[in-house]
Amino acid sequence: MKKALLSLLLAVAIMPLALAQDNTQRTIVTNNSTACGSFTWTANGQTYTSDTVVHYINPTDDTLYVLNLTINHPYTSNETVYGTRCSYTWRGTEYLFSDLYSDTVVAAPGSGECDSIYHLNLTLANTETDYDTIHTCGHYIWFGDTLTESGDYLDSIYNPYNYCMHYDRLNLSIVNTINVNTEVAHCGDYHWFDTTLTTTGTYTHLYEDTVIGCDTLYNLNLTIVVDSAAMTYDSACASKTWRGNTYTESGVYFVLDTNASTHCVTYRPITLNIKTPRTPESDHVLEGCNSVLFTINSLTGSTTKRFSESTDFDTTLVDRRIARCYDSTIHIHVTIHKSGRDTTHVIACDQYTWPLSGNTYYNTPTTYPSYAFTTDTFGCDSLMYLDLTIKKSPVITAIQGDWHLNQGETAKLYPVCTDGCTYKWTYGNQTSNQDTLIIPNVQGNIDVSLQATLNYAENNFACHDTSWITIVTFVGINGVEGTNVSLYPNPTVGQLNIESAEAINQVAIFNTLGQQVLLNNNLGNKASMDLTNLPKGSYSMRLTLQNGETIIRKFIITK
Repeated sequence: MKKALLSLLLAVAIMPLALAQDNTQRTIVTNNSTACGSFTWTANGQTYTSDTVVHYINPTDDTLYVLNLTINHPYTSNETVYGTRCSYTWRGTEYLFSDLYSDTVVAAPGSGECDSIYHLNLTLANTETDYDTIHTCGHYIWFGDTLTESGDYLDSIYNPYNYCMHYDRLNLSIVNTINVNTEVAHCGDYHWFDTTLTTTGTYTHLYEDTVIGCDTLYNLNLTIVVDSAAMTYDSACASKTWRGNTYTESGVYFVLDTNASTHCVTYRPITLNIKTPRTPESDHVLEGCNSVLFTINSLTGSTTKRFSESTDFDTTLVDRRIARCYDSTIHIHVTIHKSGRDTTHVIACDQYTWPLSGNTYYNTPTTYPSYAFTTDTFGCDSLMYLDLTIKKSPVITAIQGDWHLNQGETAKLYPVCTDGCTYKWTYGNQTSNQDTLIIPNVQGNIDVSLQATLNYAENNFACHDTSWITIVTFVGINGVEGTNVSLYPNPTVGQLNIESAEAINQVAIFNTLGQQVLLNNNLGNKASMDLTNLPKGSYSMRLTLQNGETIIRKFIITK
């Protein structure tokens, strides 16, 4: 302990020097601990079994932890006492008999102290020489006393040689009645204590002992086993297997059964009536399309059987009046012709017309449609089934963007289509698979086609839709800002006013697909146009002025 304290003082004395050299100010945490046997320090996870002083620097927070540890060990004391004493007082308790004794002093929880264990091997002058356990009937005489009740008894006598008391101890069990239980299984009558028992039941017999007064009660659980069986009657056709033997002639037969527990032998008789089968008869030939029916008539009734495959079939007609023996056997030779069947598998976009029937389908049928061909000599039709799957094509609802341009401008087109479409643009001898088509430096009118595709991966199938527009290019146009032309109101609900400083020779209106939807001539400098018959959306207006200039204006109809 002094060594550990000295180490701790040295560590504390050295730490300021180490901290000064490191030019760092650390936090110091000191742990003074006492433990029994061993101690595991949570700071570094190490286990120590002796006194020690340990230093540990936590690399995370640079804290210096110091453990001052004292390890205690369990204390065990063994004491042997042998001599002429009549009794011995040990650790505050007086002991009267020789024996091995132990006492444990439990250390307080959390104190770090260990339990102390004390052992005493004690031999006294009055060593107990008799300790008896007696089971007897009625009573027991012990040292001149008659004992009639069960219990623990103690008797002492003074020993003049060692001046101590000598002790005798008795564990006595008194029984007044002895029970004897017996279970018996017996063939026929059973003789028990001069009594003949003929029925199954529970019986008792009391034997009274007048000498020692301990009676015996005999209990009998008796089972009388019957050793014979009634006659059994049976009949069969041709043969009968009974109790492991096969019989082919009528007669009375029996077996002897031995009970493994009671060893009783049981006679079991049977009377058998064996009938001889009649000669098989009747052959039938059946032929038909897909299946045929055959009715079997017998004395017990009629049965109809359907045959769906070619086969050779035998059946028996049973007459239950003569020991379940059959009257006859019917042989049936069946030939089944199958209808011709085939299935056509088709996947189509939007609709499909089946050439066989001429029917047109716009949705996948819930059941296979069928078509029957000419009937053959057996009445079998040839059937054709249609396994049809209808997939929906994509729909291009609009192509939006710049498709009315001045020469040298860039065209930018993008489609409005069903979700999930992929695209292929074609213009001139060029193609593009981008969602948005960009054509720079347009010099003249360009025809553009757009193919939209929906792919169905589960069927490895695709449906398409195609739309066309023409990019219109105006040569010599300075742009929409070049001439003072105004449209109002824009957006409009249907009425559109046009004013121009130069007289207007012609006005053409185009929708987003590039289609011309309206054409007016000779509007002058000011005009009002009724567009209520056009659907809402974005439109382009091409104005041709009297001086030859062409102007493009865009407007929206909202409605």
